[in-house]
Amino acid sequence: MPSSNLTPGDTLDVARDDLCGSSYTRPSQKISVAMKSQVFDRYRISPGSGAYNVDHLIPASLGGSNSLKNLWPQPLSGEWTYQMKNSLERRLHKMVCSGAIALEKAQREIAADWVSAYKKYVTEPKQSPSGGHPKATVQSAE
Repeated sequence: MPSSNLTPGDTLDVARDDLCGSSYTRPSQKISVAMKSQVFDRYRISPGSGAYNVDHLIPASLGGSNSLKNLWPQPLSGEWTYQMKNSLERRLHKMVCSGAIALEKAQREIAADWVSAYKKYVTEPKQSPSGGHPKATVQSAE
C-alpha cells in the first residue's frame, strides 16, 4: 500500500466535464524514467527488482497528477493486485462521468484507501445460500 506520508495524492485542476469529454487527453498519464527513479528512491526500493510498477494513486482518468505526491511503487503481485486497482479506476471513472459520484469524492476515496474503495465500489459482500461466510462478487458496471 502507498505510504500516506510519501503519497497523499495530488490532482490537476480539471473538471468532471473535461475528464469525461471525448477530446480530453490525459497530460499526466506518462511517467518519465527520472520520476520513476525518484519514486523508488523515496520508497527505498531497488528500481531493478521488477516487482513494482510506478503508478498514480489518483489515476490520470480522475485528474491525478504526475507529482511525487501522487506516485507510488505498486506491487505487481500479491493480495491487492494492480489489476484490481485498475478495475477500481475504470469503475470510478464511469461513476464520475455518469454523475453517480462527485469527482472530488472519487479522488478522496481512492487516495485515502484504494482497497476500501475497491471493496465499496467494485465488490460487495454477499451471503452464500448456506448462510456461511460472505463471498465477494463483482458488481456490474452498468
